[in-house]
Amino acid sequence: MRDFHTAAVINDKMYIFGGRGTESPFNLYVPGKEIYCNNLWFLDLQTNEWHRPHTIGTPPTGRRSHSAFVHNNKMYIFGGYNALFVEHYNDMFEFNPVTLEWKMMNPLGKAPCNRRRQACIVSGDRLFLFGGTSPVSFFPGAQEQFDGDNIDDQLIDHSDMHILDFHPSLKTLCMLTVRKYKLDTSSLPHCLKVEYKNMFSPNKITINRPNNSAG
Repeated sequence: MRDFHTAAVINDKMYIFGGRGTESPFNLYVPGKEIYCNNLWFLDLQTNEWHRPHTIGTPPTGRRSHSAFVHNNKMYIFGGYNALFVEHYNDMFEFNPVTLEWKMMNPLGKAPCNRRRQACIVSGDRLFLFGGTSPVSFFPGAQEQFDGDNIDDQLIDHSDMHILDFHPSLKTLCMLTVRKYKLDTSSLPHCLKVEYKNMFSPNKITINRPNNSAG
C-alpha cells in the first residue's frame, strides 16, 4: 500500500513511482515506520498485469509528493519529499522505458528551489512547473512571520512558475548566456529587451501558512 505516488502513461503502460508506505501491510495511517521505496512498477494496460522491471542507471531516491510527466515517450520525475531523511528535493530524473535506464538530468539555468506538491504539465517541448511547498527554514527571515514553536513543521506555499525548454532556440540560449555572464543589454532592440525582462523577472507571490496536511 502507498499514497502520494505518481502515475504516468507511456503507450500501453502505466508507470508508478514513489509514494509513502508503512510497515503495516493493511493501513497507511496506523503508527509505524514510514517506507519510501524507489522501485518502479508498471501496469500493462493490454493484459491488465503488474510488472516490476529491472532498471539500470541512477534512480531517484524514494520520495512522495513529487511530480511525474512524460515528454517524447520518456518519463521524468521532479522534486518531492522524504520524511526519513527530512529532505525536500529539486532534482530531476529521466526514465527511458525502452532501455529501462534512469538518468539524472542537469538542466541549464536556475532550478526551482527544493519543494513538493508542485504541478507539472508539458506543452509541446516545454515543461511548465507551478507552485509547491517548501520548509520555511529555506527562507531567512520568513520564520519571524510564524507564531508558536512548530517552526520545523511549517511550510511556505509557492505560486511561482518555471519553464523548462527541452529544445531551446538559439535566441533562448543567447539570453541565458547574457544572464549568466551579466552582459550589457543596453544596445539590444526594444523587443528583445522586453522579452529578456519577461524571461527573468520574478513572477511569484508566496504565502506562508502552517503545515496542517500530510502530503
